[in-house]
Amino acid sequence: MTAAPDPNRLDPQEEARRFELLERPELWPDDPAQQAELAELLELHLALGAHGPALAEGLAPTPRTRWTGSWTLAAAAVLLVALIPAAYTVQHTQSLRAQARDTARLEQLARKRTQDRAWIAFFRQSSTLLQDFEQNPALCKKGEEDRRQERETAMTLLEASHQLAAQGAPLQEAEAIRASLHTWLSEVAFEDDCLSVERARELRQWAAVHNLEGQAERMERRLRGADA
Repeated sequence: MTAAPDPNRLDPQEEARRFELLERPELWPDDPAQQAELAELLELHLALGAHGPALAEGLAPTPRTRWTGSWTLAAAAVLLVALIPAAYTVQHTQSLRAQARDTARLEQLARKRTQDRAWIAFFRQSSTLLQDFEQNPALCKKGEEDRRQERETAMTLLEASHQLAAQGAPLQEAEAIRASLHTWLSEVAFEDDCLSVERARELRQWAAVHNLEGQAERMERRLRGADA
């Protein structure tokens, strides 16, 4: 079966005439610019007329291939646009989580140091109170010691002891010593401002038997060393 002639293809005689025109510039217009333009256009037209349809047919992709390629490029572009902010978001989220962990760790460390210093202050002030209680105070009257100042300090330390017990001790031994001091502080805090000599002696003996002052000083030094 004979293929139908291509209407866009030039007749061989016309092609020959145009090639002949290219080879005879004396037949062109006198304007050099127009001559150059005519030559360029004729060469391009002749080349496309002779070879363009075949090249176009051979190079043109099928509609399905063109659609698939366009879709693939579009999908890749969309995916790239989506992945760039997504990657940044993941990296930024990981950075925020790391910062949050570091912040939580630092806050926990700061809370621990604050608690340890509260325990240190409690043992130091308890030791000072025990030393003060060993001193001979002024007398309210004959046979009674004025322990007003020591009683006020004991009340303050007793309140601190309740708070330390609620937050928990840094060491088990520290809690045991706090409990012993708490008992003695309670006795002093609930006494009158003026103590009989006998009652004051009992409280001093109680503290000495349990070595409250020595234990408080030792625990203060231990916690201070851990806190340094």
